[in-house]
Amino acid sequence: MPGSTFLYGERLTLRTVERDDAEFLQRWQSDPRVRIPLGMMHPQNRKQVEEGMEKYVESDDGINLLVCVDDWEETDGADGDDAKADEPAPIGMVSVMHLDHTRPELAYWLVPDARGDGYATEAMELLLDYTFDTFEIQGLWAQAFAYNEGSWGLLERLGFEHEGTMRNHRFVRGEYVDVVCYGLLREEWSDRE
Repeated sequence: MPGSTFLYGERLTLRTVERDDAEFLQRWQSDPRVRIPLGMMHPQNRKQVEEGMEKYVESDDGINLLVCVDDWEETDGADGDDAKADEPAPIGMVSVMHLDHTRPELAYWLVPDARGDGYATEAMELLLDYTFDTFEIQGLWAQAFAYNEGSWGLLERLGFEHEGTMRNHRFVRGEYVDVVCYGLLREEWSDRE
C-alpha cells in the first residue's frame, strides 16, 4: 500500500516511504545511473534494502519522501511495477537528513527517465518550503560529485551557493573525483523572488 501523500505540487506529490516501496528502492538504488551519483558504490539486494528502509520508515531524525507523478510511463522497462494504475507512480526520492543539526543535509535522486523535466526542481521547492516553515534551522547543505552538473546545477537554480570543493574526495570508477558542497541559508530562501 502506498504511503500517505505529504505535500502536493502542481505536477507531483511527495509521499511517505513505506515498506512496500522496497522493490522500487532496490531496483533504482542498485542502478548505476542512480547509485553512483548518490555515492553508493555497491548495489544492494532486497534484504539489505529492506533492513536499510527502517531508517526511512522509523526515523525521527529526517524526512524521506518519494516523488510521485500521475500517468508515468517509464521507458526503462519497469513501467507499472511500482504503482497501481490509479495511484501516482514513484520516480525518485527527496530527503532532509540530520534535522537535529542547525544545518541539515539534503539528498535527492530521480529515475533517469524523469530527469530534465523539472520534477526535481518542483520536489525540492516543496521540501525546502516545508523544511524552513517547520524547523528552526539556519540553513541546509548538499553535496554532489563535481562532474554531476545536473545535480549541482539544480542546487544553483534553487539559490544554493557553492561553499567549497573537497578535492579528490571519493574514488569513483577508477579515479578520484572532487565533491562540491553547496549551502542555502534561511534568509536566502525567504528572500528569493
